[in-house]
Amino acid sequence: MATPKFPGVAINTREQILELLQRSGSGLTADALAHKLGISAVAVRKHLAALERGNFVMTELERRPVGRPTYLYRPTATAQTLFPNDYANLATAMLEMIRRLDGERKVDELFQHRAEALASELETRVQGATLQERLRQVVQVLEEQGYMPELVKLQEGHERYLLTEHHCPIFQVAKAFQQACSCELDVLLRLLQAKVERCEHRIIGHPNCSYLISRS
Repeated sequence: MATPKFPGVAINTREQILELLQRSGSGLTADALAHKLGISAVAVRKHLAALERGNFVMTELERRPVGRPTYLYRPTATAQTLFPNDYANLATAMLEMIRRLDGERKVDELFQHRAEALASELETRVQGATLQERLRQVVQVLEEQGYMPELVKLQEGHERYLLTEHHCPIFQVAKAFQQACSCELDVLLRLLQAKVERCEHRIIGHPNCSYLISRS
């Protein structure tokens, strides 16, 4: 499991809690977790509170025939991202199969349709009247998608910007299918309604992907 951003020595205990909850299927109580971990229920509840604040666990009230109701804890969708997955290999394998069966042109068409669908979906969120406003909205979208974007205005008094993506969540797919990179550029062009030039590209060895953006 990927390491969550938990402070101090609590990291291992919170990882263990999440793994136990994931394995449980139906969820566990704080007392059950305390028994499995060999620590006090009070300590477990402190860890659960921290995990709940981070949106890693959710609670559900369970009513029992006898005694007081109790709370069950389950991992959230956010917590699922901390566990190993094989999405990139699956997507790459499926695209490779399409390439073998229907040719490169079919792969191109798929990515073109993906670019159009994504741009249409995001246009409702990127409606700024100015390039700067649209850029801020695009940066917000990229942040949510995991690209770790950074926007720098290059010249005062001129609408010229450098947009850098410090992470690429689709890098494994893009290494095999550079249509993914073309798709990203097409989406940026449509959303920003501006001149967009790629000046750094991870696929060819640069540390990041970067774009020079100016009014068209």
